[in-house]
Amino acid sequence: MLRRSPARLVASQLLLPLPHPPRGFSDASRALRRELRAGHKRIPPELIERVSRLLILGRYDALHDLSLDFSDKLLNSLLRNSRLHPEACLEVFDLASKQQKFRPDYKSYCKMVHILGRARMYDRTRFYLSELVGLNHSCFVVWDELVRVFESFHFSPTVFDMVLRVYAEKGLVKEALHVFDNMGRGLGRVPSLLSCNSLLSCLVRKGENFVALHVYDQMVSLGVSPDVFTCSIVVNAYCRNGEVEKAMEFAEEMEMELNVVTFNSLVNGYAMIGDLEGVTRVLGLMSERGVSRNVVTYTSLIKCYCKKGLMEEAELVFESSVKEADQRMYGVLIDGYCRSGKLRDAVRVHDGMLRKGVRTNATICNSLINGYCKSGQLVEAERMFMRMKDWSLKPDLHTYNTLVDGYCRAGRVNEALKLCDRIRW
Repeated sequence: MLRRSPARLVASQLLLPLPHPPRGFSDASRALRRELRAGHKRIPPELIERVSRLLILGRYDALHDLSLDFSDKLLNSLLRNSRLHPEACLEVFDLASKQQKFRPDYKSYCKMVHILGRARMYDRTRFYLSELVGLNHSCFVVWDELVRVFESFHFSPTVFDMVLRVYAEKGLVKEALHVFDNMGRGLGRVPSLLSCNSLLSCLVRKGENFVALHVYDQMVSLGVSPDVFTCSIVVNAYCRNGEVEKAMEFAEEMEMELNVVTFNSLVNGYAMIGDLEGVTRVLGLMSERGVSRNVVTYTSLIKCYCKKGLMEEAELVFESSVKEADQRMYGVLIDGYCRSGKLRDAVRVHDGMLRKGVRTNATICNSLINGYCKSGQLVEAERMFMRMKDWSLKPDLHTYNTLVDGYCRAGRVNEALKLCDRIRW
């Protein structure tokens, strides 16, 4: 508990007019400064109490005049004593952070985020949580300290949900999962839907689709109700995990209005395995529910036709949506033509893309180079390779591998070896 009454008792003394000009310090102030400079020695409790009073009373100018020599013990003690005064804590933490030979440790950060979370200063809380995570301490150490401060201060558990989201947004899967597991098991706290969605999204981005599906089951068992964004992420996880039919079943069972992102995940899932019937079924479901198709939908449909070798149908879909065609749609159609051995059509589409003002990229150039190499047109492949520089594109490992393979297939081993020497590993 804060000892407020002593602070009130000394307030009048601290605010008394100075007997000398303000530029000078009293003997007591000089003694206090000498004590503070011994930051790593034993700090007298009465010294911490006196500095805490300055903070609580808002006498920040006097605090700056003391030229504090900070230590971990001093800063943590001041934060503990001033924990009900977030502005005072921000002032002293900021002052400590600006010292040349001192930086707040993870324990100080754990106190700060709890103090700011209790004060509903959420933007500041997220900022300091991000800095705390950036200290690169083990998530186990950080979690244990956050729990210890929570149990000591008896503050709001909001910080735990926020740190889960910070870990997830930074792509730190192991750390985010540790927080998620311990919120439920250790603290008996339920993470928010927003944080759960951040975690699920992070897992799918990292390719941890099976884990994402398991986390979803845990989330539901904890009583967190999914929304349309959750459904989109779970459908995407099923599709990326190769379980498109389960994704479809999941989508059909959900008692909510699914958005175009969810349906696009399904269309793409079926397109990846060349299941035209499945794609048609999803498109029909979209029409039934009044969900309009967009450029992503059409791109996946073109991809499915290309996988089946149905290039005329792919071109028809492209023609119907060419006004909204982007780099991705052009790339899928060009790659389809290259894999079908129809290089003239691939070049035609590529030239049309450039005329329209859509920039090409390394992936599209790689498709064309691969098409030329597979058809034995190495001169054209080399020309495309040289043009990449004109478009400010940097050849990647796939570009070199494709050309080396083309040279080897043509028996031009010396050119292949020379190209290998150019690769910067």
